[in-house]
Amino acid sequence: MFEIRDPSFHDIIAESAKMETVADGFTFTEGPIWHPTEHWLVFSDIAESRQYRWSENAGLTVFRCPSNQANGNAFDREGRIISGEHAASRLIRHDHGGKLIQPIATHYEGKELNSPNDVVVDGKGRIWFTDPVFGRIREDLGILRDQQLDVQGVFRLDPDGLLALVADDFQQPNGLCFSSDESMLFINDSWGPTIRSFTVKDDGALGGGDVWATVTGDGEGVPDGMKVDLQDRVFCNGPGGVHVFAPDGRCLGVIKTPEKSTNFCFGGPDRSVLFITASTSVYRIQTETQGAPMIPGQ
Repeated sequence: MFEIRDPSFHDIIAESAKMETVADGFTFTEGPIWHPTEHWLVFSDIAESRQYRWSENAGLTVFRCPSNQANGNAFDREGRIISGEHAASRLIRHDHGGKLIQPIATHYEGKELNSPNDVVVDGKGRIWFTDPVFGRIREDLGILRDQQLDVQGVFRLDPDGLLALVADDFQQPNGLCFSSDESMLFINDSWGPTIRSFTVKDDGALGGGDVWATVTGDGEGVPDGMKVDLQDRVFCNGPGGVHVFAPDGRCLGVIKTPEKSTNFCFGGPDRSVLFITASTSVYRIQTETQGAPMIPGQ
């Protein structure tokens, strides 16, 4: 269940914690997000081009189908869902429970985006997303087609609609998350396999970018989804499961998953339950910590 690399790991996950199956029977689950007041989970099944909603009371329902092989999801400041679509190469916003879709980013300098992957929103309403090429080179994750952009980059979409390329030196950027005070942005590279740390300047530009940690271990998986808890520990998918890093970049241990894990989020009434998407299933495990708020500013 656990790979312990530092004794403090069990301050985060109790030794007695058990992993439970929330839902199964999927093909490639990704992008879970938890609504803090309505207490439901939305996640994607990329290969089946569906997005689902699950709650303890209502169980599992289809949120959106087809989803253009949507991957990562996030809430904006108004609680609307932002999704990256692999097949359509665009970032979209859901209104009215997934029934009204508004594209908000489709091209950069006249060229189609690659396949927007993971997305986060900061307290200023700026939307940040990674744009690897997976949705163009893997048939199970998108549509096979040529790449138009010259880079696999990281973008910032401002509230006024301006789209800026903020990092262009990744092999395949994937997961990203802010430190709890939003002064740092962590971005991982699935082909690194590394996590890099950037300082966030007032104007939205990024500084630094040094390798903060290398994600290594046994089992299937690469750096993928990423979140922080309120103590600025970084959680990141990797070989064998979800890797937990101290604020100084030391890996404290791995939450082992039954299948290759792709992403996760903190949820439950107090954001202490870790919901993990892993291939054909969604799992959950109780932690001893709390994740950062899912809706910016809350």
